[in-house]
Amino acid sequence: MPLAVVSNHGHIVGGGEESLLALLGGLDRARWAPTVVVPTDEAVAARARALGLPVAVIPLPTLRRPGPVIVRSVLALRRLLVTTGAALVHANGSRAMAYAGAAGRLAGRPVVWHVRIGERDPLLDRTLGALAACVLVNSASVARRFPRGLAPKLRVVHNGVDLGRFAPREPSGDLRRALGVPEGAPVVVSVGRFVAFKGYAHLLDAAAVLDTTHPGVHWVLVGDGPLRAGLEAQARRLGLGAQVHFTGWRDDIPDVLALGKCFVLPSMEEPFGRVLIEAMAMARAVVATDAGGVPEIVVHGETGLLVPPAAPAPLAAAVGELLGDPARAARFGEAGRWRAETTFTLAGHVAAVERVYGELLGEHRAPR
Repeated sequence: MPLAVVSNHGHIVGGGEESLLALLGGLDRARWAPTVVVPTDEAVAARARALGLPVAVIPLPTLRRPGPVIVRSVLALRRLLVTTGAALVHANGSRAMAYAGAAGRLAGRPVVWHVRIGERDPLLDRTLGALAACVLVNSASVARRFPRGLAPKLRVVHNGVDLGRFAPREPSGDLRRALGVPEGAPVVVSVGRFVAFKGYAHLLDAAAVLDTTHPGVHWVLVGDGPLRAGLEAQARRLGLGAQVHFTGWRDDIPDVLALGKCFVLPSMEEPFGRVLIEAMAMARAVVATDAGGVPEIVVHGETGLLVPPAAPAPLAAAVGELLGDPARAARFGEAGRWRAETTFTLAGHVAAVERVYGELLGEHRAPR
């Protein structure tokens, strides 16, 4: 069955694009034939082509400046739906949904709006929700973004991870040395964009607090973003310049996670937290903030520890607990791996999305 899958971005800006690409790689090709639509020919297009998928580049200009270019893009997307015979459109994000919703309405195709952030935009939510046949959200927390009137269209489908790629392994001494981490030093890992809501300023404050009780801990922070220079300066001001390693984005996330005694997610608000599943699949105990969709992933006292957001002292204390009790951290890691295997598999995620497709295409009766 031909599909059109529209990405908000041509480049990879976070977990939303990674999750979309994982879904595309997992879809049953005997049943579904996706064409990937991107606004620019960058990393998302390259990764989609590597999966053997056809790619179409259709600009998705900002909606803040209405004009003829927007109409041209909607009509181009409509033509693609007709020429490819797409039976359904999957829009990954709000800007993608604006174009897909309009083109789908013109072409008479149902559109799935995949929403991965919890920030409300009442007018946009009502408008795009009206165009969508289904609003797919990655957590119950994100579902609370929407008004009650959209409840019949909402489907909660948690993200999943590739348990073969993210599997427990011995840490690499070569990687440790390449990152500049001394042999034998305990390592704490975090992965994410360096933007305000991710809470990295509080993580660095927690690192300074922890250094008074557990000196010599090294922090490996994978990611990038507009706040990186300021965070690097903050680490130096705190006297942690040699202990905090800013690696930029990397493709070897499983190997980096394997270096850590535990994993930390310091977000102020987190719609889901896909990287938490990755860390749990690697059998790493986690410390995360009790915010957004995180409690849907991390079971406090079983797979990790939850702390309040924007609270460096409790964050430092939780990390210190795990570093000081390796046996407990190992139990959390084992429980996390089991939870990933039973609740957050990529195969389960793909199957749930395929059920939504089937429901919309009339293959199954819609649930009451």
